[in-house]
Amino acid sequence: MTVGVTDRPRRGSALGVFALLALLTAAEILVATSGSDDRLRTTALAGLLMAKAGILLAWSLRASLRRPAHRLALLALPLAAGFTVVLMLEAVYRTGVR
Repeated sequence: MTVGVTDRPRRGSALGVFALLALLTAAEILVATSGSDDRLRTTALAGLLMAKAGILLAWSLRASLRRPAHRLALLALPLAAGFTVVLMLEAVYRTGVR
């Protein structure tokens, strides 16, 4: 076992992340049930999705900005999620055009 590494669960941070994800889920429900324009709603839901994915990935990877590999992961994974969301928004736009 490496010196300084413990197997203790991070209960405080886990509860904080869970509360933040629950708050973002409540925001998603509010946005989904609002009577706004479909494209605006889809964009807002995509932004909330990216935020939730970034928070969950950063917490589950136990990412630290001190290590280069962690910095690359924290850059690459949300970037990939962002590209996915852009493609989803383009699909919504194309279906709305026809």
